[in-house]
Amino acid sequence: MSRYLLISFFFVAVSCTPSITIEGFDKQAWVNDKGGCLGNRKDLIDLLIENKSTLMGKDQDQIKTLLGKPDMHEIYRRSQRFYIYSIDPGSNCENNMADKKGSNLTLRYNALGKVHEVVYYK
Repeated sequence: MSRYLLISFFFVAVSCTPSITIEGFDKQAWVNDKGGCLGNRKDLIDLLIENKSTLMGKDQDQIKTLLGKPDMHEIYRRSQRFYIYSIDPGSNCENNMADKKGSNLTLRYNALGKVHEVVYYK
C-alpha cells in the first residue's frame, strides 16, 4: 500500500507546479491578442522584459499558463525549443502588408524543458 501512496504523492507534487505571477501584467489581454494583431501585447512587453528573471527556469506548462499558446514554435538541435510570441502586427495580420515583419518575444528552452533565454526582437 505504501508504494501506491508514494507514487500518488509523486504525481501530485509534479502536477502542482506554481503559477507565474507578474504584478500589473494583464494575462487576458496578452492571450486574446493572437499574433499581436490587436496591439495589446505591445503595451505589455516592457513589463515582461523587466521581469524576465521571473520567466527564467520555468517550464513550458508554466509559461503557457501565463502567456498562452505561442504563435510559433521551433524545435532545434539537442532537444531545444523556441516559443515565439508576436508582439506587434506583422504579415500574419489581415490589415498589414505581406512583407512587414513584426517584433517577437522568443523564449528558448533547454533540453530539460526550462526557459534558458528570453529575447525581445524589435
